[in-house]
Amino acid sequence: MATDNNYPSVNILSEGSELEGHLNSEHDVRIGGYLSGTVTTKAKLIVSDHGQINGDVKAMQVDIAGKIEGNVFVKQKAVLRTGAVIEGNISAKILVVEEGAVINGLCRMSDDALITPSDESEFVRSEA
Repeated sequence: MATDNNYPSVNILSEGSELEGHLNSEHDVRIGGYLSGTVTTKAKLIVSDHGQINGDVKAMQVDIAGKIEGNVFVKQKAVLRTGAVIEGNISAKILVVEEGAVINGLCRMSDDALITPSDESEFVRSEA
């Protein structure tokens, strides 16, 4: 994504950094450190191999090499790299899982829009 002045706009939480709270962005987000809270972006979320999120994620696309403890809601494509660990449910239109990635939760693939947290109860019922 680019701003009106055609410069790329990426929000970065670098390795060694910690953030607590809700991160909401119109642009790409890259997490290399630790975030305790939710992440919402209308663009792409990248979680590097040292990145960790303890909370739910909503994004247009994700590329995950680190760890997420929470549910992941993706409108388009989710890519889970070799070292990725998802401790929660994942919903995406397209899901790419590399060998070695781990999902400890349920997966839902659909052409529909993002599953909202209110729809999350279906995941919970399915787990029982």
